[in-house]
Amino acid sequence: MAHLVLVRHGEPDYSGVTARGYIGHGQDLAPLTEAGIAQAEAAAGDARLSGASLIVSSPYTRALQTAAIISRKTGIPLRVELGLHEWVIDTSYRFASQEYTAGALEECVRCRGVQDPGTQYRWEPLEKVARRAYAALYPYENEEKIIVVSHGIVMRQFVCRERIPYCGIEETDFDRNFQWPGFREEAYRVFRRKK
Repeated sequence: MAHLVLVRHGEPDYSGVTARGYIGHGQDLAPLTEAGIAQAEAAAGDARLSGASLIVSSPYTRALQTAAIISRKTGIPLRVELGLHEWVIDTSYRFASQEYTAGALEECVRCRGVQDPGTQYRWEPLEKVARRAYAALYPYENEEKIIVVSHGIVMRQFVCRERIPYCGIEETDFDRNFQWPGFREEAYRVFRRKK
């Protein structure tokens, strides 16, 4: 069983990708703001990270930059895991506006994270987020302690928290028997307040 120290990425700066007209995954190239860099540097000094053998990160720039800062400050090696990426707002990867994002999030909340034939937006079901995140971490289940740098919605597949701030840290134990409790009522209320 691995002890996971889950870290949300620092504050991102979308101004550059927006100015260039990037859509879909292009939005995920956004780096950290100066405040986000400071948040990552502060998180690197958190005692809960001590004793970890590895940092495993989402491939998205905001998470990877956060993980790289923590790796540099702690000397802990870093690996990238594709399955730890952010919740997919639009599975066609063509979304381009905050309005689309807000609509997809609202619909996901209304549908309690489950796609059905009546949904208007093409967002990733939350059960799929959980399955891919778990699969990304199965290779590390025999590590004693690892740091996982990812995104708020991905972290919520492991811990039920109303708000996870930038560079917020949560902990849990994980192995192949770990099961996301589904989009139960408590998790629904937390997700609904998040928006």
